[in-house]
Amino acid sequence: MKRVLLLFCAFTRLLGACATQPESEPEISAATTATTTETTTTTETTTTTTTTETTTTTEATTITTTTTTQTTTTEPPTTRPITTTKKPAIYLYPTRPTQVDVTLTLRSGFFSKTIPAYGTGWHVLAQPNGQITNLADGKTYPYLFWEAVERAPWPKAKAGFVVARDDLEGFLREKLAYMGLIPVEYEEFIAFWLPMLSQNAYSLITFAGEEYTARYPLEITPAPDSLLRVFMVARPATGREKIAPQTLEPFTRKGFAAIEWGGALLG
Repeated sequence: MKRVLLLFCAFTRLLGACATQPESEPEISAATTATTTETTTTTETTTTTTTTETTTTTEATTITTTTTTQTTTTEPPTTRPITTTKKPAIYLYPTRPTQVDVTLTLRSGFFSKTIPAYGTGWHVLAQPNGQITNLADGKTYPYLFWEAVERAPWPKAKAGFVVARDDLEGFLREKLAYMGLIPVEYEEFIAFWLPMLSQNAYSLITFAGEEYTARYPLEITPAPDSLLRVFMVARPATGREKIAPQTLEPFTRKGFAAIEWGGALLG
């Protein structure tokens, strides 16, 4: 009887165990769990999208591109060449020691050199022998010297002299003496101008009168009793020019004499 009871109990337990477990549950539960876990993990991954608010502040800024167009007005080459008035020398011969004021006006251009310094004019003490003492610095000079640069053209010569290089020295000495320069003056003129004129085979030479005195007004106080202003205008020539000879006037010194000579080489 006891054996039967034990068998009955074992059978009952067996039935209970079978009822607790499903009959055909596949043995992939662990693998499925793992896969599910991975899927869950992937699904729950928080993608943090950092939204950077790029605030493009579009300011209504009008960018004005200022194009500066420099209009350079290039003047056409002037047809009026630069003229240098060279070495006008002013001699003063009063009858007695005299304080003299000399003022020179340039209608065009500017002084390029003056000896002594011009300033507002020359204020000097002149001697009968021609010696000049500049009151500004106390130095003595044989004459007052000036040069100027300008663009005012000289008129075309209507009369003059076509002079060959070899004839220049004799020509200048003759004409300058006739017009009233004394040896110390015309020899100084020749020494200065002959080397420049000799660079040309021929020179067309005129002596300006009113054209020069109007262009460069000269005021001397006290006024001289006689005033001579000799100014040569020279141009290179070919030797074939046809021009009427210029009529020159002689000059007589008297009393307080003021003498000036100078020139310009054109072309």
